Amino acid sequence: MEIISIKMISFRNHKKTNVDFNSGLTIIWGKNGSGKTSILEAIYGLSLGKSFKTNNKKELIKEGDSGFYLKGVFRNESNNKNTVSFSQDRLGNKKISINKKEILKRKEMIGLNNVVVFSPEEEGITKGPAGDRRRYFNRIFSICSPTYLESLLSYNKTLKQRNALLKSKKQKACDLDIWNEPLALFGEKLWNERNNKIEEIGKVFKQTAKSFDSKLDLDIKYIAKTKTKNEIISELSKNQSLDIKRGFTSFGPHRDEVLFFWKNKIIRKHGSQGEHKLFLALLKITEHRYMSKKTKTTPVFLI
Repeated sequence: MEIISIKMISFRNHKKTNVDFNSGLTIIWGKNGSGKTSILEAIYGLSLGKSFKTNNKKELIKEGDSGFYLKGVFRNESNNKNTVSFSQDRLGNKKISINKKEILKRKEMIGLNNVVVFSPEEEGITKGPAGDRRRYFNRIFSICSPTYLESLLSYNKTLKQRNALLKSKKQKACDLDIWNEPLALFGEKLWNERNNKIEEIGKVFKQTAKSFDSKLDLDIKYIAKTKTKNEIISELSKNQSLDIKRGFTSFGPHRDEVLFFWKNKIIRKHGSQGEHKLFLALLKITEHRYMSKKTKTTPVFLI
């Protein structure tokens, strides 16, 4: 996969910028604040429909302007081109088009023009809470597996409905029971999918670490309460009073933890700055290798 060109209008500090890229390695240089990282952010946005720096898309709009517009042309290994455009105004109106055809859901972009980004904003993967690692692996696996993506979306949609009911003052036990079965069904599927894929990417990570330094003792461990559908229903019923009190579902794949180890110690708690940076670098190389193998396309590496 490669990017051929990109157009940015009112994006970050770019009033109107056009960039053409050559095949292979591209190095962008300039003064601090000149918009180098914004170019990478724009490429990422055209690949996944979001920024890797912020969830607030209004921050992406150049000060004083009403909205931003991005357009990128990509080419895959089969020499087929596709054009993606992405725009949003300050009112939140968003439009994404692929080859001039508007798409209604961001999931339609996933897997089309793959990228891997390595930036300071990614440091939360090794340093941050469990949710940062869940989101990280969810994104990778969703790109590599439509089945995983569907399981994740179905589970999250059902979880959102159950949590909305838990926050409501009108909830009844029978109402919650209605959501327990579909949540357990999708939860079992998601747990099985995630368990298999973390095992796969863990092997690639170990190979990557050993190829860098054979003495490195690094590991990825998945801490999951893997259950069958009936066992999940039983846990949801057992935790029902606690869930009502808290206002959210306390059991399921959305509570999983993935731990990173350096010499059998959890790096989030015991890792030095250098160890965090090296672990993240090796993880990003692993991500690139894993996605290349699974999708049979080479992602654009944004550093």
